[in-house]
Amino acid sequence: MVLARLRLPVVAFWCLGSLLGAGSLFLDGFAGSLPDWASYGVSNLLSFVGLLCTVQALRLDRRAPWRLGWMALASLGYVLIHEFIRQRLGNAPLRLGFVALASLLLLLEVVRWAWLIARRQKSKSAMVVAGSHLLLAVGELLFLLELVQGGGGIPTRSRVYAEVVNSAAMLGNLAGDVGFIGIALERALYLWLKGADTQARLEERQVLGEQLAHLDRQRGLGLVAASLAHELKQPLTAILASAQAAQRGIAADRLAPAESLELLDKVVSNTRRISSISERIHSFIRPTVPDSGLVDLEKITREMLDLLEVDLRRLGIRVVFTKAAVPILVQGDAIQLSQVVLNVLRNAIDAVQLVPDRSIHIQVTRSAGEAVLGIRDMGPGLDPGLADQIGMPYFTTKEQGLGMGLSISTAILRQHKGSLLLRNAQGGGACVDIRLPLLAAGGALA
Repeated sequence: MVLARLRLPVVAFWCLGSLLGAGSLFLDGFAGSLPDWASYGVSNLLSFVGLLCTVQALRLDRRAPWRLGWMALASLGYVLIHEFIRQRLGNAPLRLGFVALASLLLLLEVVRWAWLIARRQKSKSAMVVAGSHLLLAVGELLFLLELVQGGGGIPTRSRVYAEVVNSAAMLGNLAGDVGFIGIALERALYLWLKGADTQARLEERQVLGEQLAHLDRQRGLGLVAASLAHELKQPLTAILASAQAAQRGIAADRLAPAESLELLDKVVSNTRRISSISERIHSFIRPTVPDSGLVDLEKITREMLDLLEVDLRRLGIRVVFTKAAVPILVQGDAIQLSQVVLNVLRNAIDAVQLVPDRSIHIQVTRSAGEAVLGIRDMGPGLDPGLADQIGMPYFTTKEQGLGMGLSISTAILRQHKGSLLLRNAQGGGACVDIRLPLLAAGGALA
């Protein structure tokens, strides 16, 4: 009753063993009133199987359980030998000796495993179990010695002696049960603390991962800050030019209404462009709580290309983007997945600067229930000797790199049940496949 809530196999075997042992004692109490097959045969079988279950409980605690088939075979063998001695040989001392020897061996097994638990886990409860069953084993050993010294006769004992021995046996069993309750509660507390520690570590790791991802986004944006400043400078210059033209025209009283509207349209258009750039930067760099939703891989890839547009133009890099026939959707956090795409695109840009053919090929496809965003650069490809290390934390081939971009990207994709595959492409260059579970029609994962 005390251990009912634990629902552990260890507890189940021990309680079963105790229940069978109690049943054996109950039948022993009716010796002479019941047939021999019940008061002796069934009683001894219950006692033997109960001790087997007790040993199994302790072995389970040490993760070394017996096979259930072996236990069933041992029980059957015990019954056959016991009944053969009782019915065929009719030798009562030999039968009692066999029962005592089997009990002694199992009690010593209980002592051995309880001692191992006590020594390795510093458990006082296990010491109680070992001590109580050692006393029971000593009692069985003394009985065996009496049988041997009796020359084949059954030892005669006084009523007082028998009551003392039986009471000691019951107290030993009781002490063993109380000791096991202590073992089980200690183990339950250990498992609870271990589970709480694991959960705390997972939560801490998730928070740290989100912080690293946020810092990586900031660093990534910092690398294109000059290009973004140039991109913002163009619409600002256009706004200034339109405003100055309107100012001069109004001052000279020679600005027609149509010309005024045209200049104002230019101001509005360039202002919206600045707002769009600013919002794109802000949404990408701000710390966010992961927000799962529908994500169009092609759309977020084009948004990241917009962020890198000035760099792509300045370096003369050509992007070939093969459009999918229908939108390919996945489930996830758009900001985090955008970060993955940006990291891969930045690596591709760095790679193609080393070769004359400065081109990047991008394609979104479906493959075996997955959405695959393939980004191939025409750079020098991956060094076979370093292929296993690419993507590991802090490993980088760049002089100014931190070696965290692909590592963070891999961690983000793992959280989305996806993966990142790097390989050398046929015909030259490297290809990165971003794989995510495909979202089928109706909003369910394929």
